[in-house]
Amino acid sequence: MMKHVNLCLLVLVWLLLSSFNFPDEKKYLSQQVADINVFDAKGNTFQLSSLLGKKPLIISPVYTKCHSLCGVISNGVQNVIAELGTIGKDFTMVSFSFDSSDKQEDLANYEARWKMDGNIWRTLSASATDIEKLMSSIGYEYDYNANTKEFNHPSILIVLTPSGKISRFIYGVNPAKKDIKLAVIEAMAEKTRPGLFNGFYLRCFGYDPVLKTYKIDWRFIISTSAGALIIVFVSWIFLKSFIISKNHYEETN
Repeated sequence: MMKHVNLCLLVLVWLLLSSFNFPDEKKYLSQQVADINVFDAKGNTFQLSSLLGKKPLIISPVYTKCHSLCGVISNGVQNVIAELGTIGKDFTMVSFSFDSSDKQEDLANYEARWKMDGNIWRTLSASATDIEKLMSSIGYEYDYNANTKEFNHPSILIVLTPSGKISRFIYGVNPAKKDIKLAVIEAMAEKTRPGLFNGFYLRCFGYDPVLKTYKIDWRFIISTSAGALIIVFVSWIFLKSFIISKNHYEETN
């Protein structure tokens, strides 16, 4: 419990101290992302939409020449998807470079550094014009510092539905496994209904727009538990009455 409280506090402080405007979720959620022409570490060019259609896609904006935050972001993503163990099965991942100077070799080096397979988790980039289109469509802000020759940018994961609509933003350098799992279930719900377990798991949590994370929906849990107890109690009374009636019938005959 304390771990979740500390995590929420850290996220809240991080959000308050950041100099960037974070995406206006009311504006961007459910919006279609720009379908741009991208290239990968192998030099292949294709439309971003070709990665969609079957599973949710998570985009992690980074740039390969970053010497600070991007490495922390990718490390956090690497750790949490390893814990989940469902990348490729439930979703795919893209580290997208918003630095138009990044070339194929830069993407290949970044993939090798973070042990990406180049398929279910790959690094992509695009032309300056297409980068701007994509970043604008997801409300992602960043700027270039000429003195340090680095970009200033926030740490956000963007979860897309199979049709390419923004389903959820996940904030921070150490995304919670719970947040990614729930966001992926939500995103996939566009294409198909969650199974019984996933549907119940998703319903047990609600997204808190202030803390930017999912929190337990105690009202649902309590009401569901109370309903289950009533059903058990009524079933017990019915069963007991049936047994008593049966025994009485046998005794009188």
